[in-house]
Amino acid sequence: MSPAPPPDRLYELLPALHRIRDEERGHPLRALLRIVEEQVRVVEDDLDTWYANWFVETCEDWVVPYIGALVGIPTPPALPPGAVRAPVPRPATFAPSRRPARTLAAPAESPSTSSTRTSGRHAESTHRPPLLTGQTLPAGAPAPRRDVADAVANRRRKGTPAALEAVALDSSGWPARAVELYPRLVRAQHTRHVRPDRPATLDVRDALACARLGGPFDDAPHLVDVRRPNSTATRGLHNIPSLALFVWRLRAFPVTRAPAFCIDQRYSRYLVNVLGIDTPLFVPAGPDAATGEVPRPLGREEFAAAPTEFYGPGRSLRIWRDDPDRPVPADRIVVADLTDWRYRPHPGRVAVDPVLGRIAFPPDEAPEDGVWVSWHYGFSDAMGGGAYARPVTPVGGRRLYVVGGGEGLGSITAALRRWRADKEADREEAEKDGRPTDPALHDVLIEIRDSADYTEALRIDLDPDDRLELRAAPRQRPVVRLLNQNANRFDALTVRATGKQPPPGTPADCPPPAARRPRLVLDGLVVTGRSLDVVGQIGEVVVRHCTLVPGWELDHDCRPRWGEEPSVELRRTTARLRVEHSIIGTVVVDQDETRGEPLTVEILDSVVDATDRELPALTGPEDRVAHAALTLRRCTVLGGVRVDLLALGTDSVITGCLHTRRRGAGCLRHSYAPPGHPGPPRHACLPTPDEPALRPHFTSTRYGHPGYGRLHPACDPRIAAGAEDGAEMGAFHDLYQPQRLSSLLGHLAEYVPLGVEAAVITAT
Repeated sequence: MSPAPPPDRLYELLPALHRIRDEERGHPLRALLRIVEEQVRVVEDDLDTWYANWFVETCEDWVVPYIGALVGIPTPPALPPGAVRAPVPRPATFAPSRRPARTLAAPAESPSTSSTRTSGRHAESTHRPPLLTGQTLPAGAPAPRRDVADAVANRRRKGTPAALEAVALDSSGWPARAVELYPRLVRAQHTRHVRPDRPATLDVRDALACARLGGPFDDAPHLVDVRRPNSTATRGLHNIPSLALFVWRLRAFPVTRAPAFCIDQRYSRYLVNVLGIDTPLFVPAGPDAATGEVPRPLGREEFAAAPTEFYGPGRSLRIWRDDPDRPVPADRIVVADLTDWRYRPHPGRVAVDPVLGRIAFPPDEAPEDGVWVSWHYGFSDAMGGGAYARPVTPVGGRRLYVVGGGEGLGSITAALRRWRADKEADREEAEKDGRPTDPALHDVLIEIRDSADYTEALRIDLDPDDRLELRAAPRQRPVVRLLNQNANRFDALTVRATGKQPPPGTPADCPPPAARRPRLVLDGLVVTGRSLDVVGQIGEVVVRHCTLVPGWELDHDCRPRWGEEPSVELRRTTARLRVEHSIIGTVVVDQDETRGEPLTVEILDSVVDATDRELPALTGPEDRVAHAALTLRRCTVLGGVRVDLLALGTDSVITGCLHTRRRGAGCLRHSYAPPGHPGPPRHACLPTPDEPALRPHFTSTRYGHPGYGRLHPACDPRIAAGAEDGAEMGAFHDLYQPQRLSSLLGHLAEYVPLGVEAAVITAT
């Protein structure tokens, strides 16, 4: 980044005599030179821009296709009318364009080693995803920056597995491993040239080799299979011209030093997931897929063969017992099958089951002061509560209260009480001094700086003009556990306005005015045990990057314990609910439709799980129609919807019935919803009258599974690529998997050796 030039550069070059006379006259000369200085900076920025355009790492977007033409990257053909280009969501930092008229809307990706070029007061940075060469883009659209940057290097090693893996990562963003299947074939050997490394039989006693059969790391001998590897009917892999490119679509997300879940019936048994569910451990991604460092589930045999490669700092698992500063050594870890908890580790050992995410200690050596774990779990995208990088608003002038992390308060309740006490003290001092209250105490941020388990009965009281954000710190995954602790009152996460409350049974239509209604933001949290209950005169409730566990609690096999219970309840309130990049359960709107306008509910890029297809995911109490105006954008709704108005539903999947009271208003477009119930007007929706039996198929519909909410690879392409821009319908629309796969297949044709038949196989 270029340093900002000093102010008044031209003015400082003047002789001191002229500056003294200019000061005596009120600085008219300095004002003139400042105007000239501004134009000088514009010229300097323009020169910096043209210099940066010589390099693909720093050039503007519109320059990328010209550099691509120099290295032989063709310009993709034009899109059909009405189609939209789809990027791969892998953000990077770029130099901003100085010419909006010439810069196309398509972003481009730069390598991670490049930095943002800035100059003067025009310095800024943007985060944009890359493009795909396999896509059909408008004529003259920029070529992918990463493909252009690596084109020469990849072509020098064209046809090698390393080049195919690099091209796969550049074109699709998926880590991949190219496997030549010919060396695995069984063939007759001459007695004078015996190949001991090419046996014709498999050692069935080798547990690791047996576990790897059929996968990307399979080294076992195979007979010839004459079917093509890229056949659309039945795939055959092992043949002389066959090559398999395995890609991993799931990502491994870390959880750092979080409490483990103790099974109270057996105090020596633990689960790595504090929610008390079986969760497979994942191997974090590494820089080289050839070494096996790809985000994949960790098997028992693989872990047992090399425990030190998967246990330790930054690896799949690390355990602390009794003391959070003294981890369990790797030489004490043993791998076992803990499916039925029958295995008992020997004294001084700790048994780990990576497939189920279970830990067992010797009964006589059970921890007394707790167990903490660092581990990795697999999921499709950065959604819900998780320790991933997410955009956060700066603290700015807000009052900050820190919870956890060794230096903060011990609980969220303590932070809320201190905030309330500070407001009361400031109000008393303001009345005494005759001044207004401190506005900073009405705009507050409570930040949780660890991944601990907070078991509390939370009640958030908001005054008029309050703006409260309760969030997890970056790279943290705190869990808020709401249990049945009080026998004489409701134990939900209650959000109430302290202003004038409406009488019971009437809508919330009392002061304060809309401009003074409080606002609450929940960001980066995992809430389990109870629901979020909103009551009173509240302006807006925002839930982003959070998980409100569907069904409140889960059994060890991820089955919801209270499947019919809601995750969010809006009762006699004016709150506008907005859900972004989250996983939530049922939403219940308890509002009198005879008084007041419908509540506004907006759900974007999220999963709404009613835990059963026959249950409503958004409804009113007692299965009445919710008095709400709903907006769905790129959402997966596992259940039905019963609302007054569906203002807009686009690129979404609704598995249950869709029923709206106002049938002539709103719109459902480029989405899936079963027919047979009165709903809004539809446009380009599925199923069609000709195929009413068409349904989406998911990898899993149980929260806690790595493939939760994701469309199955065998799902009908009209759903898997049925969004308006050709991406998949539902919450994982922005992964743009159809476009990424198309781009990858397009590159294989160029980089695969002549006569070789290649197939792309999704390992996860």
